[in-house]
Amino acid sequence: MKIHNRVTTAAIATLTAIALAGCAGGSGNTAPNSQASGGEPSGTLTGLFFSTFKDTYEQIAADFEKKYPNVDVQFDYQGGDIGALTMTQLQGGTAPDILTSFPGGTKTDAGDTVVSLAASGRIAPLDAPWTKDVPEAWQPSANYEDKTFAYPGALQPLSGIYNKTKLDELGLKIPTTLDEVYQLCTAAKDKGIYAYSLGLGDPAGPQMLTYSQLGTLEPDPAQFDADLAAGKKTYADSKWVDQFEIYKKMGDLGCFGEGALGRSRDQAGQEVAKGSALGTVDVGAALAPIKTAAPGTSFEVAPVPATNNAADTKVVALPGFVNTINAKAKNPTAAQAFLAFMGEADPSATYAKGFSSVPVLPNDAYTAPAELATFADLVERGAYAPLGAVQAEVQAQLNQTIQSLILGDTTPRQVAEKLDSVYKK
Repeated sequence: MKIHNRVTTAAIATLTAIALAGCAGGSGNTAPNSQASGGEPSGTLTGLFFSTFKDTYEQIAADFEKKYPNVDVQFDYQGGDIGALTMTQLQGGTAPDILTSFPGGTKTDAGDTVVSLAASGRIAPLDAPWTKDVPEAWQPSANYEDKTFAYPGALQPLSGIYNKTKLDELGLKIPTTLDEVYQLCTAAKDKGIYAYSLGLGDPAGPQMLTYSQLGTLEPDPAQFDADLAAGKKTYADSKWVDQFEIYKKMGDLGCFGEGALGRSRDQAGQEVAKGSALGTVDVGAALAPIKTAAPGTSFEVAPVPATNNAADTKVVALPGFVNTINAKAKNPTAAQAFLAFMGEADPSATYAKGFSSVPVLPNDAYTAPAELATFADLVERGAYAPLGAVQAEVQAQLNQTIQSLILGDTTPRQVAEKLDSVYKK
C-alpha cells in the first residue's frame, strides 16, 4: 500500500517527510560518455533521489566509484513529490538512468510504483545476483511477472516512536499490552505531559495508529483485501472496528493531549523530541528529524500493542523508496552494475542506516542501532505484518472520520460503515 500525502519515505516519503510539499524540477540528464549495454561499466551514470537521503546515496556512490573507477556518478537530489517528478521526466524523455520509485502497486496506478512502471515498459528488469535473495514476503514490492525490477532497499516500521530518555526520567516503560497503553496515558497525564503526540490535524496523520495496530489485529491484510473484494467481508464486520474502539478509548483518556486535532505530523514529532509527549506513531522515516531536534536524547521504535497478550503483537513493516532503472537509460551497463552493487552487504547496510530502517535483503554486515533493535528483532523473528492495499478513497475517508471519532461525533462502527460507503469493488 502506498500511503498518500506521505512523509515518505520520506515515507515513503512515507510513508517519509510522509507529507511532501511542492515539487522542484530536476536537471536535464543528457549523459556524456554514456555507454551501451554490455561490457565493463564506464561513462556517466545519472540518477534521481530524494534530497533528505543525499548523504546516504553519496556515500554509496563514492564506494561504487572506487569499485568502478571508470564511472562518473552524477546524481540529482530533489525535494517535493519525487514520484511526480520521476513521471514528468519519464514522459518528457529527460529521466536519468536510475529512478526513485515506490514499491509494489498495481497496473492502474498513476505510474510511480514498480508494478505500473514495469507493466508500461518504463523500467528495465534487473540483472543482479541478489535478486534470488529477496524474501518472499517482499517480492511483490520489487517484482513483476516473476522478474525483479527494483532494488528493494530497506524496511521501515510503522509503529510507536518513543522518547526513551523521558520515559526513564519519569520511571515509565514502553507498553507491551493494550492495558499498559491505557495505563501509560493515565500516568503521563498525571505527570503533566501526554502519551502519544499524533498528527491528527495532518492529512495523513490519523491513519498511522490504525495501521500500526491492524498489524496485530488483522495480520493477513492480503486475505482481508481479497475478502473485501469478494464481498465476504466489510469494514464494519472486521477487526477494524476493534481498532476504532481502541482509538476512541485512547482519545477519551487524554492520550493525545490538548489541541491534538490541530497538530501536524511534523509538530507531533517535535513534541516527542521536546519531551512534551512520550511518543508518536508514524513511519520510521519520521525518526530522523526527531533525533536531529534532540541530540543526546535516546529514542526507541516499538509496536503499539492492540491486545493484552504480548505474544500477539506484530510490528507493521513496509519498504520505503526503491530504486529502478529507466528502460531508456543512456548508460544501462553502469545502471545495472550500480543496483547490483547496492545489494551487496556493505552498501545495503549503509542504505539501511541512512533510512533508519533494516535491510530487506539478508545481511550479516548490518547491526541495528539501539533505537531500531526491537524492530529488527521482530522482523528477524517474522513477527511483522505488511500493509494492505487500502484504496485511496478509503484512506481519505479514514483520515477524515477519525477526527470525527475523537470529537465524539462518530462511533467506531460508524467509522467503519463510512469506509464501506466509499469502498469500490
